Amino acid sequence: MSEERKAAERLALRLLGVVLTFVILRWVLPEVWDKLSPFIIAIPIAAALQPVIRFLQKKIKMKRSPASLIPVLLLLFIFLGLLTWLFTFGIGQVTRIVNHSGDMITETVNSVRQALKNLLASIGATSGPGVEQWLRNAISQAMERLSEFGTDVAERMVNFSISLAASMPYVIIYISFLTIGLYFISKDYDNIRSYLPGGKRRKQDSTTTQLTNSTLKSLFGYLRVQGTFGVMVWIISWIYLTAFGFPYAGIIALCCGVFELIPMIGSGVPYIVMSIVQFLLGNTRFGILLLVLTLVLQLLRRVLEPKLMADRIGITPLQSLIGMFVGLRYGGIIGLIGGPVLMSVVVGAFKGGLFSLAARDCHIISAWFKNRLK
Repeated sequence: MSEERKAAERLALRLLGVVLTFVILRWVLPEVWDKLSPFIIAIPIAAALQPVIRFLQKKIKMKRSPASLIPVLLLLFIFLGLLTWLFTFGIGQVTRIVNHSGDMITETVNSVRQALKNLLASIGATSGPGVEQWLRNAISQAMERLSEFGTDVAERMVNFSISLAASMPYVIIYISFLTIGLYFISKDYDNIRSYLPGGKRRKQDSTTTQLTNSTLKSLFGYLRVQGTFGVMVWIISWIYLTAFGFPYAGIIALCCGVFELIPMIGSGVPYIVMSIVQFLLGNTRFGILLLVLTLVLQLLRRVLEPKLMADRIGITPLQSLIGMFVGLRYGGIIGLIGGPVLMSVVVGAFKGGLFSLAARDCHIISAWFKNRLK
């Protein structure tokens, strides 16, 4: 068989692999996750518990089964404690929102309306009446939509609380399967690990193994980085806003922590909008305090993000930025979040030599075509 035919067959097989990968990601993987998610989640947790299990085996001379059971139960108690605290916090905040939803919406709308009124007054002094009237109509429509949005958010939160309470039996069953599965996977982790990418039963230097390891490292690393910043913004904002007497500090901090999970938007957008509203209302002190908080949070992120991104994902900040922009153009907010992960996969593929092999085959085929055309 000629070298050109071999190259064409390799390219065809790679194309078939891309198609099969798309099918798996689009249809097969969601079904597998839906049916086996407790055990899939248990695998990385079991990997994280292995140092503790080995310590109990070597230092305290425990057998494998009890050495695996103790950290699993300890992790379960910690998780249930945190879940109870978060549930209590969430119920308290949701109850407060439900009880004061009308007041919150009214206060927010009135504050924004007053801020815009002050802005219009200053604009009206320097522009014609036509411009001022156009702005008033636009602002009036925006206020109506804001009121509808606030009411819709309050209703959604109430419905979410009801659905969460209704799903508690399934959550208990899910946690039970996750805990039992975690114990068995932790106990037999060495044997299970041998079948996973990079295990002793897998070829260590294969391109697929390198690419899989790079993908998993990037995915978990990216989620860890974003989660770290989200929790950091939530805690710092909660303490800061409470200390300076901001109303609804817990709710504002939680919302901004969620915003922080969205790359290129973060908590800076809502805080800057809030500070502008406070300045327009004449609350200079609150406006300055919000700007200071925004500056501190952004400074912390800019200092820590390049290091964390490079360590956890394995790509440079520039590569991460390119991935964010390309993902935003193709997939909106979801693409913005997943862009850096996809970029890390591409970088891992380059490092693993996946594209160099395909490029060599393309060069062989193109050289064959050139010779045929001569």
